[in-house]
Amino acid sequence: MKSFRSLASIGIVLPKLYPFSQEEPEKFISNLLSILEDPFFTAVEVSYIADEKARQAVKKYTEYSGVEVIFNGGDAFRALQIDLSSLDSKQREASVEKCKMLIEHCYEMNAKVMHIVTGKYEGEAYRKQNIEAFIQSAMEICHEARKKAAHYELCISLEIGDRHVDRQYLLGPTHEAVSVAQKIRSEYQNFGLLLDQSHLPIMQENPVKSLWLAKDYLTHIHLGNSYIKDRNVPYFGDKHIPFGIQDSEVGVEELAQFIRTLHEIDFFKSPKPTRKPVVTFEVGRLEQESSQLVIANVKRTFLEAWEMA
Repeated sequence: MKSFRSLASIGIVLPKLYPFSQEEPEKFISNLLSILEDPFFTAVEVSYIADEKARQAVKKYTEYSGVEVIFNGGDAFRALQIDLSSLDSKQREASVEKCKMLIEHCYEMNAKVMHIVTGKYEGEAYRKQNIEAFIQSAMEICHEARKKAAHYELCISLEIGDRHVDRQYLLGPTHEAVSVAQKIRSEYQNFGLLLDQSHLPIMQENPVKSLWLAKDYLTHIHLGNSYIKDRNVPYFGDKHIPFGIQDSEVGVEELAQFIRTLHEIDFFKSPKPTRKPVVTFEVGRLEQESSQLVIANVKRTFLEAWEMA
């Protein structure tokens, strides 16, 4: 098999590994530099950064280091209380306006993809209405990204999450997200889907089947682990735990199968918004271990899985 470096950019979700306060932008930059100084990583995901100087520093340092930037919307949406599928028109419109601000930030930081999430699943009685509201919001956001484009066009990507267990997102099942992507893509080519490996066990989906379902719409991929055996365990659900935790869902073999399927669906060969296809690890600390130990965990697991794939 070819070297992973020739096929993909390997990234990490910075705010998951290094949670930060908006009051400490200098700490965020210090953590960013620790990733940029590591040649293993050629992509990084950042999130909402209120401080303009810090956003300028992201662009400066990532350009200098040759690292690709993606904007991670999950944390940003929670912090800014964004709900793109709300049936309250004022809340939905306010959420779209906040997303327009984030689009500006993406262009400031040279981020090629901004991934978004839906609001909460409000029950079957409202599902179709909520989905239509989300489609309308997403199209407005895609239009804004297209309108503001200069040297490149920002891609808007929906991250799929669980509907019933932890995050309780509207979208949700992969087949429904694909249907939504088809509708939005009919008008806006700068829209796609993000599948997170760690979410699929929580969603009770077969990872191979989900990847094949979404293959024509994938903008990038998240790799990671989750735990769903016991609700009483503090890291139950969508906590993005390190690999190798006892009774967790993703280890070397599962990661190898996931990578194998990415090859089978031609993920590494199909055009993407980024220079190369991006595969990003969304992994955080389990307890008080160092972030460097988590990074070592990620690297060892990935390298072994890539060889097995």
